[in-house]
Order: sequence, then structure tokens, then C-alpha cells
Amino acid sequence: MINERTLAKLAEAMNKHIPRSRRSLKELLEMKDPTYLAKDGNEYYIEKKELEFIAEHVDEIYWGRFWIPIILEMTSIGNEYVIFVRDKLHAEFISKAFGIDRFTKQGLMLYSYEMQKVRRKLRTATQVFFRV
Repeated sequence: MINERTLAKLAEAMNKHIPRSRRSLKELLEMKDPTYLAKDGNEYYIEKKELEFIAEHVDEIYWGRFWIPIILEMTSIGNEYVIFVRDKLHAEFISKAFGIDRFTKQGLMLYSYEMQKVRRKLRTATQVFFRV
């Protein structure tokens, strides 16, 4: 049987790819090679075409505070896994770009099949965070 401490350590290990610091969409669009630094010390590249897709769906006045990568928070509710997008700008973008309109108190809620659609389109501009 796995205790809570072991589960927390496992989640911590799985979340090492989460950004140490994020960059704005505006800043990344201006970079020749857009990257961000993760907690594991690695730099992760973000494809320009993904940034351009995001820019098409986000009003330019928000580019300076639209932080990349977009965090998709995976958690279990009962026997089901769901994904929350807690950042308001990120939630509004995903709702608009992918036609998902399931807002809760925790943010925009996605099911696994919807997350797959988002991740296929935004493979490098999104990161999955595992919550225990």
C-alpha cells in the first residue's frame, strides 16, 4: 500500500519538468529560439507555430501577461482523472480555441480526451502538472 508521503514524492518527481520561471507570450514571440527554464534545470523549447496559434486566439493587449507554458493540472476525482486549467487567461484561450466551455470554481475543466486534443496542437506550449 502506498502512503501519502510516498505518493507526494512520486508526484514531485513527475513534476520536475514544470517551469521554474515562465515567459510571456509577447517575450517568446520576439525570441529567435523561444525557451523556458524548468525546475529540473533543463531549458525547454517552444515551437513558434504553437506560439502563433495562441497569438491568433488571444487579444494582443494580453500577450504581456499570458504566461507560457500553459499548465494543465491533472487530478483524480473519485475513479476519474480530470484536468483543470486554473489560470483565467489560459482557460479563456483554451475555451475559445478548442470550444470547451466547462467552467467550475476551480477553473476550466477538461476530460482526458479533451486534454489529448489540446496537447496534440500545443505539444511544447503546455505542461501537465500532477496533483495528489
